[in-house]
Amino acid sequence: MSKATRYDTAPIGKLTEDSTTGFLHVTDVPIARVGVFPYQKADGSIEMEAKLPQDLLADTTIDSANNKAITNNHPNELVNANNFKMYGKGFTADNAHSDGNNLRVDMTITDADLINAIKNGKQELSIGFMTEVVPQTGNYQGMQYDSMQRNIEINHVAVVERGRAGHSVRITGDSAMMTDQKNKGGKQHMETTKVMLDGANITTATEDADTVTKANSSLASLKQQLAAEQAKVKDLQAQIEKAGGSAADNKKAADSAQAKADALDAENKKLKAQAEKFKGDSIDKLVESKLALLEQTKPLVGDSFDFKGKSSKDIKVAAIKAENDSFDVTDKSDDYINAYYDSILNLSKQSGVVGITGHKDTGKTDLAKLQEARYHLNEPAK
Repeated sequence: MSKATRYDTAPIGKLTEDSTTGFLHVTDVPIARVGVFPYQKADGSIEMEAKLPQDLLADTTIDSANNKAITNNHPNELVNANNFKMYGKGFTADNAHSDGNNLRVDMTITDADLINAIKNGKQELSIGFMTEVVPQTGNYQGMQYDSMQRNIEINHVAVVERGRAGHSVRITGDSAMMTDQKNKGGKQHMETTKVMLDGANITTATEDADTVTKANSSLASLKQQLAAEQAKVKDLQAQIEKAGGSAADNKKAADSAQAKADALDAENKKLKAQAEKFKGDSIDKLVESKLALLEQTKPLVGDSFDFKGKSSKDIKVAAIKAENDSFDVTDKSDDYINAYYDSILNLSKQSGVVGITGHKDTGKTDLAKLQEARYHLNEPAK
């Protein structure tokens, strides 16, 4: 079977500059991950191809990521010893390894022109590799695929202006986000991916992908349980109609089964309602809300704070602790944390400065009293 060339994009880790050589070092880059991904064929059609664990995380595939060329965009041919001088702008390290469902490796970029391009906004990575595409359909974690990638052999890692659709990942240094230099409005972009939810493929923020996948699995399980309970109800109702003297006992059993079915149905509706926030316009609202929160809290937690993978609650707690390091989140409700955070935010706006200082002591500060009073604002007077 002949091999096909493929290009993937993937997130990278921390970016540092060597003070002596000026080289850029990128550590622990997840250059590929297990999953189902869309690829555009020569005729323009889209085919879903699977990277399964036994193929992507095979020893031969992991070894192929070691000591490979870094290029400025994808060359029109595979990189080798004869053309490295023309295309090579750096190299991967020899520490390729698997981490969960990811394949990771460090990288060093040595070319001055490419380093300057990266500093000026050329921010995405794309992986070039050879693979045997086997036309075999299947399903992996709720995602249908048309074919599988086998005998994967990584050839190079390219720095590009924009990677393949659906994998908007950028060179970001310490942060998980960076302003798109092509977007004159300065709007930030969030990494997204496609997952299956209740029988349909949806696009969601990458950090929410696991939540959606679990919700999809729970929905499927609840549907099976609900169908089983409804079958029991139908069977018991048939027994009631058929039986004579034991009708009361049968009705009691049927009522019990119906109660379980109703409870499962309610849970199913609740889970569907929660999952709806990942569909359609709701994802845009979630992204806008998250970006607004980042803008609010950045003056409080400082530029060095890493927002990646943090939930809204985690970010608010970090902002609170930045102003009150004795704050204990244990047993605190979401309402309490939201009220506390709003108080800090309002007080910082009133002070007219970035951050609030001089409020920490062993007793209750004015800030703490204001926050507690706001939280208990709607309680009846004692």
